[in-house]
Amino acid sequence: RRENMKARVLIVIILQIGISTQQWCGHQPSWTRRQFETPYKFDPNNPHPGVDKTREVEIILHDKTLTYTVNDRLSSNSSTGLNLQTGIFTAPIKKNGYLVTLTAQLVNSNAGTQVFSYAQVFILKNGNLESLQNYLLVEMGKVGDLRVEVNMDKGDTLQVFVGHHVESKRIGSDRYDGFNLESVRFCIF
Repeated sequence: RRENMKARVLIVIILQIGISTQQWCGHQPSWTRRQFETPYKFDPNNPHPGVDKTREVEIILHDKTLTYTVNDRLSSNSSTGLNLQTGIFTAPIKKNGYLVTLTAQLVNSNAGTQVFSYAQVFILKNGNLESLQNYLLVEMGKVGDLRVEVNMDKGDTLQVFVGHHVESKRIGSDRYDGFNLESVRFCIF
């Protein structure tokens, strides 16, 4: 009986170590309107996106949960964790102190222009912004970096929410495309 109890304790310890060392990462190479629109088809009567001066509105990519196209090779393979299609991480266990990192950059493909933009990115817990420490301002030409520790119960969720981001700006009669939120990496340890 005593040996059986020791074996059970050892199994529980091994499982706890295995669960506590899990990590999940998602990568979004480029957050663009192409993810929300049908693919561009050539039309000789309609200029290519990026030189179209007839469109009156900015391309808006905000108020959306970021999704991921690439599963980082360091991520744990489990049925719980980070869902790449929804962009939502679900905590597999209760843990005080999940370490969360978020990095991103905003690229301006309009070389030589003085047109600037920015993006606001938030880490939401269970769909809510719980602290201003979970806010990241991504400025052009700089890598935005956010590191926080989050206490979570089993089943709690985290998601990266893009608050403000435009891919296109209009100044006078000119339209500038290419303010892409790129190289976004979201990791939970």
